[in-house]
Amino acid sequence: MWVKHEHFARYDFAAQFVKDKIVVDCACGSGAGTARFAAAGAKEIFALDASSKSIEEAAKKNVNKQVRFTVGDATATKLPAAFADVFISLETIEHIDADKVFLAEVQRVLKPDGIFICSTPNREIVNPGRGLAAKPWNQFHVREYSTREFAELLGAHFKQLELFGQNPQFKPLAAMLGALGKVLPAHGAVRMNQCLKLPRLIYDTQARHRVLPAADGALFEYSVALCRGPRAGRA
Repeated sequence: MWVKHEHFARYDFAAQFVKDKIVVDCACGSGAGTARFAAAGAKEIFALDASSKSIEEAAKKNVNKQVRFTVGDATATKLPAAFADVFISLETIEHIDADKVFLAEVQRVLKPDGIFICSTPNREIVNPGRGLAAKPWNQFHVREYSTREFAELLGAHFKQLELFGQNPQFKPLAAMLGALGKVLPAHGAVRMNQCLKLPRLIYDTQARHRVLPAADGALFEYSVALCRGPRAGRA
């Protein structure tokens, strides 16, 4: 249940920026976020996903005239250049091998004053004690970034960057898990972190996962970035 709450909290955050805008919903999955963006007043939404099954299911659930669904590659969307006002990519970049190629495509598709909204798990929490080159515990992820690595990657592609986060973490506990992650076998620290989430099975709300500004030194389970102004040199 908490995973659903996390997703919908991210949708609500992104929905603040879509009214009367041309929006790309990248890796739209079931289309739940797409529906939220349509309800928030997006002018047009171009929703794409690599899974034809997901697109078929999403199209059945979303009959809004301003939404178009297509099977597509996040690194080569086939959308026109300088086309979109807002490009939304939630929990996507960690699945993509060519992350810089993906970001170059986002730059190409966005208008010069466009907004990119992106989120990803924070490796310091979800895979503690491991480096960028380490294989993530989640088998579907290619890599996972620390908040600093995520910000540096996005900063190379966008002029302005605001960081937010989801699920604030208690720093001493995170430090302990990070230390254990360096010595425990079989992702033992990850399993400990997962066990700490079990109370959410008893009680949880979407409000507990709302996206918050990342104050200096704040530590979150998920990093969320609001990027403005694609840098020059778009492909």
